[in-house]
Amino acid sequence: MSRGTPDRVPVIPQICPPHAVRMLGMDYESTILEMVRNPALMNQYDFQCAKEYGVDGIRAWMVPDPLDVVKVDGAWYGRDPKTGERLGPVDFEGGGGVVPSEEPTIQHEDEIAGKIPVLSAREVIQSGKLDSIKAIVKEGGDDFFVIGAPGCFTVEQITFVRGKAQAMMDLLDNPDFCHKIMEQSLAAAVQKSLALAAIGVDALYIGDTFGGVISPDHFLEFCVPYLKRFVQAIKGKGPLIYLHICGNSTKILEMMADTGVDCIEPLDPLGGVKVADAKKRVGHRVALMGGVHTVKLAHGTLPEVIDDCRRCLHEGAPGGGYILAAGDMLPTETSIEKVDAMINAAKNYTY
Repeated sequence: MSRGTPDRVPVIPQICPPHAVRMLGMDYESTILEMVRNPALMNQYDFQCAKEYGVDGIRAWMVPDPLDVVKVDGAWYGRDPKTGERLGPVDFEGGGGVVPSEEPTIQHEDEIAGKIPVLSAREVIQSGKLDSIKAIVKEGGDDFFVIGAPGCFTVEQITFVRGKAQAMMDLLDNPDFCHKIMEQSLAAAVQKSLALAAIGVDALYIGDTFGGVISPDHFLEFCVPYLKRFVQAIKGKGPLIYLHICGNSTKILEMMADTGVDCIEPLDPLGGVKVADAKKRVGHRVALMGGVHTVKLAHGTLPEVIDDCRRCLHEGAPGGGYILAAGDMLPTETSIEKVDAMINAAKNYTY
């Protein structure tokens, strides 16, 4: 991630908790439900899975608050343990957790500050939300690359506060409102990142899942300045920084590199991103990670996955500065054999 040429190409598949549950042979439904009740288990299972695979690193999350679960008409829902409010269906298909049932309805600017609290780095550490990441850092030592995620703070954060449809309208109709949300969110993310740095993570994951959906002009206005300020606040504090923009990031690769991050990913082939194109355009400025076709990982044949890994290595690895990974989060249903194929492809590649 520092654009060097290691003895072999690193592999960080981007394991998601539901995949870890399947790989570890646990009962799928009951374990997903238990992770909603005890979110720290997500990092624990991801780490156990990563160790068994023998990959080089893991992305670990600040844990959300625990929820109750309740079954209604055959479907499981997350429920606020204090109020009993049903918050949304349990996500068995994606990354685990709970999917909100309704879009947020915040309407007034003076509501923003209360919805996006800014804790100091010390308070973040004392909250206990980093304890499961601390345990991974301690056990992994110098041999395991641990990535922490401080949360989003650009357009994606606006969607959490306003809802997806309203957020897109706000970019056009109420940009000052959007900037106020992002200012508060950036301050919170910086403090979380300083806390993650203090416990010894090797890198920080930042990004925006809407970066490849909005126009390049909007990315330049609403994302780049805040991403730059984040990098300026964190650089030199220890962790490397990588920027995740899934989907079609082809038109904004240079802007992503301009933020000052160390690495960009996931080079999503479903969004039309080509590893070779990214390497040619920005590979001399930032490291690259990703590119392996997620649909092939989920539903393709083993030879197709092997060929795709070789393609990514051929396009991204020459000269160093490349990490083999999925073109987004590793699909839940990816077979063990396909992940092993990724690892072996990287091990067998010679510079």
